[in-house]
This record gives sequence, structure tokens and C-alpha cells, in this order.
Amino acid sequence: MKHTIFFDLGNVLLFFDTLKMQRQIAKLCSLELPEVAAMMRLQIDPYEKGLIDTKKIHEEFERLSKEKLDYHLLCHALCDIFKPNEAVIAIAKELKRQGKKLFILSNTHEAHFEFAVSQFDFFNLFDGFVLSYKVGARKPEKKIYEAALITAQCQREHCFYTDDIPKFVDAAKSLHIDAENYTTPEDLKTHLHQRNIL
Repeated sequence: MKHTIFFDLGNVLLFFDTLKMQRQIAKLCSLELPEVAAMMRLQIDPYEKGLIDTKKIHEEFERLSKEKLDYHLLCHALCDIFKPNEAVIAIAKELKRQGKKLFILSNTHEAHFEFAVSQFDFFNLFDGFVLSYKVGARKPEKKIYEAALITAQCQREHCFYTDDIPKFVDAAKSLHIDAENYTTPEDLKTHLHQRNIL
């Protein structure tokens, strides 16, 4: 019996708008969109692995814009991009009601995660969080999946994982973790019903 469910965060539990983020940062920093996009591409791997923090991102945008930037305004521009996926949250609530253990397994950084937790109360449903910036590894790296099993104190055969990125699902499957690509809430329900989880 599978009793532990791992959910990806972005575009599964929370929709996010990368273009909105880039536009907000560009406006605040008086930069062009391609400049902002290039900066974020350069910084995303170390940022999501916790090798740099939001203060470093702030410093880099100050350097690029050649002007002083309000730290809190930059954080808001960086983070005010989320909308809850209510249908998937409803599934998580039902799983919790049935006594399942729920965890978030996400590539994210400190600013996005802390902002999201402050804005959305569904995080209270979860028993724990396996976050790239805390683990020091990003999906599809083996280390983050192993950290997920340790955090959840769960054997591979007792867990299920869903993510909207196929290569992240494939990486989990290569480690013998039961996983399916997330496409729609209805499809997720089907996968859960097929495994007698829901």
C-alpha cells in the first residue's frame, strides 16, 4: 500500500508566471526583458541549489542596473507570480483526510518558497518539504530523490510522486520510485485511483 505522496510545487500545486516576474524585475530595475532573462538563467542553478542567496541576486541586479535597488521591492517583483491550483489542492486535502503523508519535492529557492508559504495556507497540509536549495541538489539529480525518501522515512514501494516535468519523473522511475507526469487534476486522480491511493 502506498501511503506517502510527493507533489511537485510549480505548475502542480502552484501556477507561476515567469514572464510576469521578468517584466516586474525589468520595470523595477529599468532593464530590458532579455537582460533580466539572461541574468536569471545564469543564476538559477546556484540559486536553487542554495549556493547563493537572495541578497546575491539583489547585488547582481544592482550591478546590472547600475543603481541602488530596494531589496524588498526586488523580492516582491521576483515572487509575486503565483496562483494556486485549487483542483490539485483539493486532491491533496482529500489525501490528507484519508491519512496519507504528503510532501513537496521542488526545485525552488528561498525567496519563492518563503513568499509562497506566507501567501497560501495549503502548505499546512504537508508533513514536510524537500527543497533543492535546502538539499543542495536539483531534480533530476539523484541526491534530491534520495533526500526525499529519507525525509519522508519512506520505502520506494510505499510512495508515489507526480511532477509536470517528464525528465524529473523519468529520473524518479530510474530510482524505482513510482511516478507519473502531471498533466491535469483529472489525470492525477486516475493515477491515484489506479494505485488505490485515492
